[in-house]
Parts: sequence; C-alpha cells; structure tokens
Amino acid sequence: MKRLKLLGGVMLFAIVSLMVCGCMVVFPKKYPDVLYKEYDVIKIENRTINGVKTAIVYQVKTEIGARSSPYSLDADSKKDIGAITYYVFKNTDVDEVQIICYYAGGGGLQPYYKFKIKRRDAELSGLLNVSEKELPSATLYYIDKLISLGDLWINDRLPVNG
Repeated sequence: MKRLKLLGGVMLFAIVSLMVCGCMVVFPKKYPDVLYKEYDVIKIENRTINGVKTAIVYQVKTEIGARSSPYSLDADSKKDIGAITYYVFKNTDVDEVQIICYYAGGGGLQPYYKFKIKRRDAELSGLLNVSEKELPSATLYYIDKLISLGDLWINDRLPVNG
C-alpha cells in the first residue's frame, strides 16, 4: 500500500511539474492511425507482388493546391509522399511502398498521382534516418531526392490551380 501511495505521489509530482514548467510530453503517433487521420489515407493493402512484400496505400484528396505545371505536384502532396513513405517503412517490414492518390473533385474520382519506391531507395534518400519529431522539416529537405529515387506518375490532365 505504501508503494502504491509513493508511486501515485511521484506521478502527481511529475504531472504538476510538467504543467508548471509548461513542458509538453509528446507521444509517438500510432501507425496506421496517423495515415488515416492526417494524410487522407482511406485504405492500406499489404500484398506480395512478384515476390516483393508491398504496401499499397490509397489516398483521396478533395483539394489540390497550386502547381507550377501539369507535370508537378502541389506542396501538400509532396509532404504526404514523404510522410506516408516514412511511416510505412518505419512501422512495417515491407520492401516497397506504392501510393495511389485520387482527386475527388468535379463529382468523381480521378487519379492524381502514383508513387512507388523500394525500401533501399528510401533509405538512400536519407528520409528514414530522421526521427519522427524531425519529419516535417526533413520531408521538405529530402523529398526531391526521395521522388527522384522512386517512380512517380502524375495525371497531367488535372487543372493546375486545383
């Protein structure tokens, strides 16, 4: 009983200390919930394709930001590619990630982009070497290399201004 009271007192002290100093405890985001909640993912399939363990991530966007040309991605989609790739490879043992993104504008679903990358190429990009806390800024830094090491197809028939 004394141990329980002591443990309760220590926990209460820790919580009060954190509140007083203004510190915040950051817990890691749970996979795959983070993809569903923050990155418009609607489904994740794990398959073996030609002997390669593959995660196929389906995403639906209702808005596309401004793009410089029909052959480029908007900034949010680049961040999504980096984050989805990061979370899937960090939390599974798949050898390849495929992201299939649809645009739900104009009353129907249209393909927006497809991205595919192997684990080794994602590792070479440097993105998988960062912590989850560094992910938002690291994605901006590593995204061009990540995309260049993977295969990207963009639907050039979608409007450039979203």
